[in-house]
Amino acid sequence: MSEPFGFELPDSSKELTDKEYVNLVNRIRGNFLSYVSVLDSTLTVIISDLFLRDKNDFPLWAKTVFDEDRTASFGTKIVWISRIMKNHEDFKKAIDEKTRVKIQQKLNEIREIRNDFAHNFAHNKKIESENVKNRVIKLYDFEEGMTTPKLFKMEEIMDLINDPWILEQLEKIETLTKKIREN
Repeated sequence: MSEPFGFELPDSSKELTDKEYVNLVNRIRGNFLSYVSVLDSTLTVIISDLFLRDKNDFPLWAKTVFDEDRTASFGTKIVWISRIMKNHEDFKKAIDEKTRVKIQQKLNEIREIRNDFAHNFAHNKKIESENVKNRVIKLYDFEEGMTTPKLFKMEEIMDLINDPWILEQLEKIETLTKKIREN
């Protein structure tokens, strides 16, 4: 079973036209960013549920932990959830250290790709046949006047989206959080 954002890539033996390739790249990027949005929202729910007992807590919470835009980055939420799992007794008992580390590593891996997908661009006017053939997404990063290409294998991105492990772990954490709040 694939996740809601997953889909089957065209068979690698199928030759893609430039237009089909560009459409596939855009679909993968869009689906990946949507997938990360679900992870981000889930982290927000977990963290909020743990620290907010009722709606009256929200103004202090917002003024304490959010920036001027009343947001916290995906990366910040990963740091928070990692610290919660490491330091909260109930989380430490329910989630072994190896799994806690793996959750943080997987979320950071996803965050890095998310940042590349969200902040870099594909040069669709000059499509390299090698990238089409090898099913590689080539994005360009601008930093300090330098343009650096970054390559992503389509199959690896789809494997991330289709792997239910991180969503299952966050679901367990969310359930544990609700249980803690009920006590």
